[in-house]
Amino acid sequence: DAEISSSVAVFKIKDLTKEKPDYKVLPIGQWSGISEGQRRVVQGEFNKEGSEIWFSVWNNKAQESAIVVVDDKTLTLKTVIKDKRLVTPTGKFN
Repeated sequence: DAEISSSVAVFKIKDLTKEKPDYKVLPIGQWSGISEGQRRVVQGEFNKEGSEIWFSVWNNKAQESAIVVVDDKTLTLKTVIKDKRLVTPTGKFN
């Protein structure tokens, strides 16, 4: 499902013992601004400070990809990184 593969569900660790824990869905694919292709959200990685998580948004290599940066505390969009050289991005902090 395109909507599911382009979003991320965020749970609070303390709530995981509940039978149906609450969660928040982040529309990473939508936030990327990419309108064509599948927009698969993969490989979230925290920055060195742990204040941001960077999500790769994969697409076909002939289509636009992006990195979506989310604030760890507020779970809000901070910025989107796009560049024609950015093709199926991974390993952002290796």
